[in-house]
Amino acid sequence: MNLRAICFLFRNTTEIFVNSCELFWYLNTRYLINNIIMRNLIVCLALFVAGSSVCLAKGGSIRKADDLSNKEFKKIVEYCQRELPKLWAIMETIKDDGVHVKISGEMRGPGKASGKDRMVIGSKFLIDDMPQFPEDRLIIVLYHEFGHIKLNRETARGQRNPVKHELAAFSYSLEAAKKMAEDGDYGPLEQVLHFLKLRLERGQAKDPHTLALRQLVGNDLWEECVSVLEEKQ
Repeated sequence: MNLRAICFLFRNTTEIFVNSCELFWYLNTRYLINNIIMRNLIVCLALFVAGSSVCLAKGGSIRKADDLSNKEFKKIVEYCQRELPKLWAIMETIKDDGVHVKISGEMRGPGKASGKDRMVIGSKFLIDDMPQFPEDRLIIVLYHEFGHIKLNRETARGQRNPVKHELAAFSYSLEAAKKMAEDGDYGPLEQVLHFLKLRLERGQAKDPHTLALRQLVGNDLWEECVSVLEEKQ
């Protein structure tokens, strides 16, 4: 093999090597770029899903039960917004705390809570003429049921029993009514003190509500609430 042939072979081999290096660099760079892009997309998607989950978790709703028509529900909402503005504002606040409030025409009682984010309100207590359930008493119903939900959120199932549940709900409604009274609205506090005392006097001895009220009536919170009303007078 002469010198010319050797030079030719060396040049071609060098070109092949250089081209191979360029191809490898191109493919590797493209892979890295694609990899970075994909990883960023995955991160963005994860953040989006997490953010959406948080929003869904925080936001509740006020909606109708299946036993009400859309027309009936609209009528109830409009009536509450017009005639029961304090009650509706508190219901909106509870909704914003992640609770799904359902208004039902078949609900026998004024309210019932379940789990960490469910509440049912009886529509007849909102729109029917019931002098024994004025707006201020219905506000206490809302706070009482939300008290049940708060206990479910803040404690493990094994830490709860019916008496603890009712004590927590009664206490929360008292705290909320006391805060309203301190802000100048004494109506809910007057209602809750009157009816809780009445319920204690008339309740069955072994009923969880009665047992809870025995712990509540006369305790520090109760006396603070009584003092707030006395200061008003």
